[in-house]
Amino acid sequence: MSLRLPPEEYALLVKQVLNRDGYKCRHCKSRHNLHAHHLQFRSQQGADTLDNLVVLCNQCHEALHRGDLTINNGVDIVFMRLNGWRPN
Repeated sequence: MSLRLPPEEYALLVKQVLNRDGYKCRHCKSRHNLHAHHLQFRSQQGADTLDNLVVLCNQCHEALHRGDLTINNGVDIVFMRLNGWRPN
């Protein structure tokens, strides 16, 4: 089974994720510059599925990849800020 959806299907999935998350960042609630972030990265066998994606704004998404924000993905998604980072 392929983990990566074709571009057209992935675009539809991103719309579903945006709708599920209310068109706002799950961390800071911003409604600007939104991205779909894989909880389990594709490079680590993460699939393109609704359960593996979360909406983040550009600022929180960059902080996550930089290591200033982490996500614990259990029953609920819990964010932890590191290094004194706070969204603007």
